[in-house]
Amino acid sequence: MPGHRNLSEQQVQFAIQNGEFGDDVISSNSRIAVIMTQDWCSQWTVIRNWVSVLNKDPDIDIYIFIYNTSAYFTAFLELKERKWGNGLIPYIRYYKDRKLAAESNYVTRDEFLDILKRS
Repeated sequence: MPGHRNLSEQQVQFAIQNGEFGDDVISSNSRIAVIMTQDWCSQWTVIRNWVSVLNKDPDIDIYIFIYNTSAYFTAFLELKERKWGNGLIPYIRYYKDRKLAAESNYVTRDEFLDILKRS
């Protein structure tokens, strides 16, 4: 399913328990990005404006998790900041061949696509 979608509760719980997203996320397409953010983040507002345009690319799956509105906020924040070592918002993980290929924080649309192509 190309485009972007929200991570499910089960996908978030799996990541918290296992330290990484499950195969249903990281092997869902040839290029995958998981954008983790908080709804008040002004940089997220910018990303949200262009991410919907990428719905048309069948080779990209984009998952979104707005964690400050989640029941798993505290547990996820610990995973993101302690295990993954990233305290910035937004935080983006890029996957290729079921492996983490790159990480970033705020990026422009062109930077995002460049990272996906290089990954």
